[in-house]
Amino acid sequence: MAELHRRVSNAFRVHWIKYPGTRPQKLVLTQKQADDLRLTQLYGGVSIPGYAPEVGKFNDRPVEVSATTAGVLVAHDGTEMPLADFDKMPAA
Repeated sequence: MAELHRRVSNAFRVHWIKYPGTRPQKLVLTQKQADDLRLTQLYGGVSIPGYAPEVGKFNDRPVEVSATTAGVLVAHDGTEMPLADFDKMPAA
């Protein structure tokens, strides 16, 4: 679970660095990936009374579920950024 969260967070960071002032369109994840990502959001907010992350969203972007994806962040221009490429932040 933490690995997925790290990759998603890194992909968002890279998108924001490469395309300042834009937001990714969405995340496309398998059902298991979506469930795992939601769990990491819940674990992170457990100490905040009344906090619950919005279902089906991450960083205010929609999370789409697809059985045929390996997990991608769809950039503002529609380019798919495979999450497997973002285990670590790329060198600047």
